Amino acid sequence: MLDQAPQSVIGSNNPPLTYIIQQLTTLDPTQLAWVSGYSWALSQQNTSLNNGDNLNGVNGISPPETLAPNVAIDAVAPAEERRILILSCSQTGNAQSVAKLLFEQLQGLHADIRFVSANDYRSRSLVSEDIVLLVTSTQGEGEAPEEAVPLYKFMFHKKAPDLSGVSFAVLGLGDSSYPKYNQAAKDFDRQFEKLGAKRLVERVDCDLDFSAQANEWRNAIEKQLKTLLIDTPSNGTTEHTVTTSTPVEQGQHYGKSNPYRAELLTKQRITTEQANEVIHYEIDLGDSGINYQAGDALGIYFSNAERLVDELLDLSSINADELIHLADGTETTIKDALINHLDITETTPQFVRAYAEYLASTDNQALSAIVADSTTLSEFIQARPPVFIMAEHPITLKAQQLHDLFRPLTPRLYSIASSQEEVGNEVHITVKTVRFNKDDTAYQGAASGFLADQLEEGDEVNVYIEPNRNFRLPEEGETPIIMIGAGTGIAPFRAFLQERHAKGDAGQNWLIFGNQRFTEDFLYQNEWIQLNQAGFLHKYDFAWSRQGDKKEYVQHKLAQRSRDVWDWLQQGAHIYLCGDANRMAKDVENTLIDIISQEGKLSLDDAEDYLNELREEKRYQRDVY
Repeated sequence: MLDQAPQSVIGSNNPPLTYIIQQLTTLDPTQLAWVSGYSWALSQQNTSLNNGDNLNGVNGISPPETLAPNVAIDAVAPAEERRILILSCSQTGNAQSVAKLLFEQLQGLHADIRFVSANDYRSRSLVSEDIVLLVTSTQGEGEAPEEAVPLYKFMFHKKAPDLSGVSFAVLGLGDSSYPKYNQAAKDFDRQFEKLGAKRLVERVDCDLDFSAQANEWRNAIEKQLKTLLIDTPSNGTTEHTVTTSTPVEQGQHYGKSNPYRAELLTKQRITTEQANEVIHYEIDLGDSGINYQAGDALGIYFSNAERLVDELLDLSSINADELIHLADGTETTIKDALINHLDITETTPQFVRAYAEYLASTDNQALSAIVADSTTLSEFIQARPPVFIMAEHPITLKAQQLHDLFRPLTPRLYSIASSQEEVGNEVHITVKTVRFNKDDTAYQGAASGFLADQLEEGDEVNVYIEPNRNFRLPEEGETPIIMIGAGTGIAPFRAFLQERHAKGDAGQNWLIFGNQRFTEDFLYQNEWIQLNQAGFLHKYDFAWSRQGDKKEYVQHKLAQRSRDVWDWLQQGAHIYLCGDANRMAKDVENTLIDIISQEGKLSLDDAEDYLNELREEKRYQRDVY
């Protein structure tokens, strides 16, 4: 830093310019950049060295209101070296969209700004960042999105890095109907701080309608960075890079906000009457120009069953033709809103709390104790759809009150079970129809029931493609693959094998599939037989949980083939897993860690690290729900 100057010079109101210039010539480029940034910041805050500031940091500059109490402004690197990482941890694309908007908003700042998908980020690089702005969704039971799992495990490892040189901010996108609302964002935020990182702004947790809160967070970030950085256009040396997922080109801009009206070509049940109803659907994409890849999902827009809507209206003593206002302000009948605009099949904490308040207004305290305890409320929700609650505690409501109980209707996603290399302008899905009974009345799942009971061959349905870059076949067709799935989790593997077969890929293919009974729900049995006879399905194992003396699941087949699994991994195999996130996926992952530990002669901790490394190399990919 600057040499000690004569007291008379430092204390003067007008230090000689020649002295300052002379001292500046002794500084290296990094020090010059620091002094430049410091001087600019002082000028913006109307402060001076005479106010008691020093050159050990911008201590005389008051942080903006958005700055968290534990932030140290001088913890950020010199302006010319500041690396700003905008990291998107996305499951369905929302987090990526918000992160991209932030990237665009920060253009013009004098810094190296990068926008990277967690899918393309090496976790070990985190320690070299200056500023990390993380936008994440939450999936399953409060877990990080699939593409962010390696980063999550890296940060929570017992050998997690020291991040004291990093400043950070976190935005969470979630669904408050889930008990562990925005848990992934909360975990990342807490762990950044625990590892020594300095918080730039406080974490923001967004619900389904996230736009307004996300905008506020982005603006707070921009304001904070303008205090820390030289807010001037790039001089041509600053790099702005993007490494992220590119949405699939869907022809004529069809997507979630503009779905394609497609015809249902085929509707075929592929289980016996004694088993759970699973239906194979084939949908015509016509001349839409929509393209998809094996591993992607199909979004289905649906309407609610009229019989269920009529039951809700009767329970509330509401006339079907009464007018209400939708969330966007438009007016329609309550019956139309319940059929086409509201999710009336999923019980949320907000629904129960609001309904409890309606009951309490009539001196009915039946739900008051339930909503007062979060654990009790969570258990209560699991067992009852809204219609059950309203039937147990019927009250008279106004039409608008009934509307306000429910969230907007959102499309459902299903793993695509076909490859365009083989089926052309079609898309196939495999759907288990959710059905249950109460008081001699049959009910069904919202989207699965719509497909099974309301849609017939020749009818039309609104669809779009949801790309999934985190579930892709290897680029090299010679690479061996191991596919592990249960129930309708077989769908993407049908697409994988169609794709490899159509392209003539030479890589070995191993399918491990589980369901209840060989004779009742062996999904796509004939296709697997044909592929095996053709020498294309090289290895297969099937597990049946309701057949024989003991229950057998896919993780048991894995354990029995421990040596083979390890040998395939040593040959560069990619492992794919599709199915239930809470049970099957966790059991399979634990089994894989045991196999790696046993066959690789590694400790369990090292085996877990090995599996996480496979994740980062995209050799271990999951599509779980």
